Amino acid sequence: MFTPSREPLCTLEELRGICMFPSGGFQAYPTQDCDEVYPGIFIGNDISATNLEFLDRSNIGYVLNAAHGLDSRMNMIEPMTERQYSLRGIRFLGIPAIDSMSYPIDRHFDEAIHFIREALQSGKNILVHCKQGISRSAALVLAYLIAEQRMSAQEATRTVRQRREIMPNDGFLMQLCNLNEMVNKRY
Repeated sequence: MFTPSREPLCTLEELRGICMFPSGGFQAYPTQDCDEVYPGIFIGNDISATNLEFLDRSNIGYVLNAAHGLDSRMNMIEPMTERQYSLRGIRFLGIPAIDSMSYPIDRHFDEAIHFIREALQSGKNILVHCKQGISRSAALVLAYLIAEQRMSAQEATRTVRQRREIMPNDGFLMQLCNLNEMVNKRY
C-alpha cells in the first residue's frame, strides 16, 4: 500500500530558529533570574528557586525542579528541599533530568504536565526551574503548552521566547517535535 509522505509539523531547525531569531541568530541568555512566560507559569534558574520574597510576591504555590539531584558534575541541583518548600505551603516536584541531547526528557512530560495543570487549577502560580532556566525547564513548559493548551510547537516556542531567552538542547527540541506530531496528528 502506498502511503504518501508528508512534511513533519515542525523541525529541529525551525524551533532552534525561533529561539535564536530575536537575538540575531545567536543564543541569548536570560537577563533575569525568572520570567512569567505564560499566565501563572514562571521559568527560572536555581537562584529564583530560593528567593523566598519572590516566591511569596509571585503567588508561587508549586515548584518543579527540572534538574533535581545532587550530582553537580551533571548540573543537577537541589537549592531547597521538598521539606523546606512544604513548610512554606509550596508543593514540590523534582525531576532528575540531565541537560544532554541523548537524555529522554519526554519520559517526564506526563508527570510535568499533570503537575503544571494541578498548579494552575489551584489558583496558584508555578515556578519551573533548572540550573539556568533555559533548557530543561523550558522543554517541560513547552511540552505543557503543546499537550494541554494545544499550541503547535512553533506557537509554544514563540510564546515562551517572547518572554524569556530559552534554548532547549537539540535532543529536547526533537522530542518536542515528536510530541507535537502525536498531539496534532493529521489524518
